Amino acid sequence: MGVDATAQADGRITIAVPLAPNVNDKGTGFGGSLAVVATLAGWVEVQRQLDLAGLGDSVEIVIQRGETTYLLPVTADFSATADELDTDVLGRFLRLFARKGLARLALTASVHCEGVLTARFEAEYVAKRAEVAV
Repeated sequence: MGVDATAQADGRITIAVPLAPNVNDKGTGFGGSLAVVATLAGWVEVQRQLDLAGLGDSVEIVIQRGETTYLLPVTADFSATADELDTDVLGRFLRLFARKGLARLALTASVHCEGVLTARFEAEYVAKRAEVAV
């Protein structure tokens, strides 16, 4: 895929990939690649938030649900970044994780190509402390 990660000024991570290895038979971005890049951007954001709260050690994060809405064809290199999280939603997630070692976080990631929004990814991730039984 050719993944490259870059930190934004606010700390969120942008996952960028070149078009060439992620192209479909139409010569545009392969939908699966867009979904994977967005999934990774969301996963990284969940881990980053846990790390910032001092809760990121020995955590397993999995995606529970993800849905991609494709808005425009991707015709060049593209990237995905998790959207800013609502502070109340994030606070509830972190408090629950700190108390129970298991919590779910819904978030959205945006896929851009040449500065234009090309896809939206809505997902739920589950974070579990490694020693917590499900």
